[in-house]
Amino acid sequence: MERINSNDFRANLQEWMEAARNNPIKVTRKSGEAFVLVNAEIFEKMQIDLARLDGLTTSLIQVAQGQVIPLTDELTSSIFERAKTRAVATKKSKKETS
Repeated sequence: MERINSNDFRANLQEWMEAARNNPIKVTRKSGEAFVLVNAEIFEKMQIDLARLDGLTTSLIQVAQGQVIPLTDELTSSIFERAKTRAVATKKSKKETS
């Protein structure tokens, strides 16, 4: 990750924004406080990845603590039906906003 000070960042904002398309840029103030300039698409992907990891971590903790229930055909059907309902609702809401 490239590192710059805030004065250089302000003086060359457009250049640094272009550079951030490919790699994050760490901007540091004199006080030591730091910020990271990241391409929005990369940031959004990072947020999704973090949410997935959080869900996996929670699931692993539940398994380790024995907080699991046996998977039955009925439960599997219920899970798929809820997922289908959510997918259809999402598809309808996207059509309404278009």
